Amino acid sequence: MDANAQPRVLIVGAGIGGLCLALALRKHCGLSGADIEVFEQATAFTNNAGGAVGLYANGLRVLRDISPELLAAVRASGYDYIYRRWYRHDGTQVACARESELSDDPELQSLGIRRWRLQKVLFDATTAAGIKVHFKMRTEHVQPRADGTVDVTFADGTSRTVRVVFGADGLKSRVREAVVGKLAAEFTGVTCLMGAAKVPRPMRGICFPSSRTTKCHGCFYPTGEAEQIFQLWHEAFLAPLRQAETVIKLGVFSRDPLDTWVSLCGRVVLLGDAAHPPVPYIGQGAMMAMEDAGVLSRLLRHYCCAAGTKPFDPSDANMQATAAMYQQMRIPRVTPVLRSSHALGRTQQLRAESWWYNLRRELEIKLDVFRHGTLPIMKPGAAYDFVREVQRRVEPQDDDVEQLVAKAAAEQRGAEGRRRVLAFGAVAVAVAVVWMAQRRRA
Repeated sequence: MDANAQPRVLIVGAGIGGLCLALALRKHCGLSGADIEVFEQATAFTNNAGGAVGLYANGLRVLRDISPELLAAVRASGYDYIYRRWYRHDGTQVACARESELSDDPELQSLGIRRWRLQKVLFDATTAAGIKVHFKMRTEHVQPRADGTVDVTFADGTSRTVRVVFGADGLKSRVREAVVGKLAAEFTGVTCLMGAAKVPRPMRGICFPSSRTTKCHGCFYPTGEAEQIFQLWHEAFLAPLRQAETVIKLGVFSRDPLDTWVSLCGRVVLLGDAAHPPVPYIGQGAMMAMEDAGVLSRLLRHYCCAAGTKPFDPSDANMQATAAMYQQMRIPRVTPVLRSSHALGRTQQLRAESWWYNLRRELEIKLDVFRHGTLPIMKPGAAYDFVREVQRRVEPQDDDVEQLVAKAAAEQRGAEGRRRVLAFGAVAVAVAVVWMAQRRRA
């Protein structure tokens, strides 16, 4: 690493959120590949590792905004759900919904994809854009300086001094310490077993079997023609999955949403799990990170690039304006989505505690699918259009100025019109007075 070649922007974490942000900044902020560097503590990305992720319309919009070709590459590496199914533990189907209820755009249909395949598509696009990703670089310390820069120190002793640092380094974020200090997430008491198996789904779709007798629930979804992912909350469900290729055991951790995502100087910014670690029940964790990246890049374009008309200028005023709007937009968006995920998880656990509650919940699912096409709790996540929301929040400020100018001009024209009328009236009165005086003399 050349210590003299300092980037302008540094991203800590080469996960989904970090790589999406790098690509979005490259597109929207006029930055070259050399202006952006990404640092990742993992030794490398490896094939056939880890679990998978579900992609929904709100996250897919971010990929399409970066590049339609990027979206196409991701879709080609995953597998459409088409259906969403709910089952009892004995295989009895409770309800079935079409995923098109979440979006009618054919490019934005929900899909399952192995995490390593998604990572590979994003990584390949990042390197093709000339953005360097450094592996085996564990961040140790992030310190804003008085001169408007930020020092970042790594475990191997090297460092960077940059204008802006984005922390996309996950649940155990070191960047977060520069924003809110050290925080520990709490174990929820739930353990998730996740794995991949070369076993075709017997029926197309993402499936949710729930037990009526134990707190054992699962999620199965396809990631290929003859491949599925299973996420289970108890070892007892592993019996039929003898052909699993990989299995990982994950504790589900949670933390109350942060109310501060950006340092006081506006130059250290959190996104993804570093700001809002999710629980897995609603499938929106990665989508929230992708939305963060999309919103951030668009706001930086507006405030630091004069809506794309000037070179990237991360001045104090520009970054503080970006940071303020980023938090105003994202915290109220992310918080209810994450709380919905917690609520959905609680209903799953409660179903095993009461046969009456379980029966009621099955009826609720059936009624929701009948009335709304799918569970209403799923719709707010997928329906979010980040581009429209950014435009709605920042463009009215410009429109207000234009409206004020137009209103002032209209008022000025009205005042001029009134002056003309008054002047004409005065002349008419004067003419009338002269005429009447002449008549009296006659």
